[in-house]
Amino acid sequence: MNVPPPISDDPFACLENKVPNLLIHVIAKDEVSNGTVAEVFVYPADTVLTLRRAISAAAKIPHLSLQFNSAVLTDHHTLEEAGLENHAEVQVATVDEAAMASGSSDGVVFIWDAIGGTCMETLRGHEDAVHCVCFSSSGRLLATCSADNTAKVWDTKSGQCTLTLAEHTDFVTSVTFTPDETAVVTSSLDCSAKIWELQLGNCLRTLSGGVSPIFWAAFAPLGPDVVTAGADCNATVWDARTGKVLRTLSGHEDNVTMATFSPDALTILTSSQDRTARIWDAHDGACQKQLQGHKDTVQGARFSGDGKLIVTASMDRSARIWETQTGECLRILQGHAGCVNFAAFCPDGQFVATASRDATLRTWDVKTGNCKRMLEGHKGKVNSVSFLPF
Repeated sequence: MNVPPPISDDPFACLENKVPNLLIHVIAKDEVSNGTVAEVFVYPADTVLTLRRAISAAAKIPHLSLQFNSAVLTDHHTLEEAGLENHAEVQVATVDEAAMASGSSDGVVFIWDAIGGTCMETLRGHEDAVHCVCFSSSGRLLATCSADNTAKVWDTKSGQCTLTLAEHTDFVTSVTFTPDETAVVTSSLDCSAKIWELQLGNCLRTLSGGVSPIFWAAFAPLGPDVVTAGADCNATVWDARTGKVLRTLSGHEDNVTMATFSPDALTILTSSQDRTARIWDAHDGACQKQLQGHKDTVQGARFSGDGKLIVTASMDRSARIWETQTGECLRILQGHAGCVNFAAFCPDGQFVATASRDATLRTWDVKTGNCKRMLEGHKGKVNSVSFLPF
């Protein structure tokens, strides 16, 4: 008689039905010595991020990066999509520092080692509050934007500002890169989003929000779409090539504070002043789930690298971790003395960073919900965080 495998009591375990004989053997080797550091068994339907966590646990390496055939693996891809078969060998690099940028109302950008908690670099150049910071996918560039009506692009190696984007007429509220790092999109209280090429810093296209300020704008990870979040209680999907509206996501009962695509571009995540976050089908605009539980404005919502988890930040002074598939709240992260303005997963999904009105950042263990570290140094509320990919 065949006995089904036991159901894991780990709320973060993958919930898909799996067949035991489909397990594949993966060998993890040190990228320098080529010695074997771990051997794990995983399913082809598991994500690359799941593999990273399995190797991390088996090798007792807290944070690591993976390559396969000399190429960096994409976290949300399944192992099958990534080309890993039975007895595949992956290269492991130990990550001792997790670089994280933070932007504050003090007008300063700090670059931290999020693991050790030390400030490694300070970037100055904005003349007012910094609202958003964003690393490019390679980590070669950092974009920032400010209440001084500008966005800036910085070279992360030199720490020098290489471009200033200055056509908005009001606060610039967000800035994000295209996946290929050739352009950024900015949003502004001047009721527009703008797409800029990064060779010369020219504005390629303006997306008009009418009379409604736009609080957030982000590119899709695949294709030319942009999603914006605005004061009209909607999120809007645009064709970045033509500037035409493709669809409107309607259902929130108050301003939409953030909107972002899932890593696989199949869904869109929004947050709102109506105290909820919502998950939408990116193709037909249907609302799939509401995440309810916060007691005040949800300032932002972000996916984990594989899209299986969501973190939300709220003015109720908490952040929450949710399971994407079920919409269940798994952890409540409490400890800040002010509202939580922003939250994001680190690249390997092991911890979350939060930015608060109390002028501090905190890092939290995803599995336990415990605060790992508090980072102090800003002299004003912290508005945004972004991790250097690893």
